[in-house]
Amino acid sequence: MKNKIHIWVVITILTTLFLPILGTLLYSLSTKWTNTLLPQSLTLKWYLEIFQNEMFLNAIGKSFWICLISLFFIGIVLVPTVFVATYYFRKIEKMMELLVLICFAVPGAVSVVGLIKLYSNEPFRLVGTTYILVGVYFVLAYPFVYRGIKNSLAGLNIKELVESANILGASTKVAFFRVIVPNISKGLSVSMLLTFSMLFGEFLLVNMLVGGKFQTVQMYINSIKSGYSGHYSSALVITYFGILLMLTTIAFYIGEKNNRR
Repeated sequence: MKNKIHIWVVITILTTLFLPILGTLLYSLSTKWTNTLLPQSLTLKWYLEIFQNEMFLNAIGKSFWICLISLFFIGIVLVPTVFVATYYFRKIEKMMELLVLICFAVPGAVSVVGLIKLYSNEPFRLVGTTYILVGVYFVLAYPFVYRGIKNSLAGLNIKELVESANILGASTKVAFFRVIVPNISKGLSVSMLLTFSMLFGEFLLVNMLVGGKFQTVQMYINSIKSGYSGHYSSALVITYFGILLMLTTIAFYIGEKNNRR
């Protein structure tokens, strides 16, 4: 009896979550849907318009570029830093954990106001440029990537691995690149992909710091308030949702594969 109740609760929750998405998907595929229960006819016209729209393609490209460059920098900075802190300086870990809490504790709107005041004047006039976005995305991604790296390292006895490599004649540097990094690559990939999904959907910081000077996907979606069909807008939302779903699915698959191993 209890199992049946649990099943119905899960079905109700999933229906509540996915019904709006299904409705948006149907509307994005319809030519006309006014006074009938289901669309009168289906078409891929709106999706073809989206992928023929240069502004949308440019927005997608800019979103991918800014997210990838930010994650690249945080990867090359955090991976060796967390390793050094874990292997050599355990006290630094407490400081890094404190930074994680600070990143979560400070609201985005508050940090934006501070950044605008700090970087809107010479000699560090960065507001309105992509450079400030890379820095802000670095801070946003830090807690998630740090936790992914930390959890991956926690599953390894890095002291024994490095010492074994040293006995075999490899330096600590070689042990880090040849032993440690390959062993944490799966966990790092999962955290990077999930963080990429989060950064890909960022709107508030981009809007306030660079405005229309750097149009990401979210900025483009916000800009089509008028002059476009509702079917087009629905198709755009479904496309955006599909990209995020694909990234999340890949991250989940890598995580599951890593757990099995």
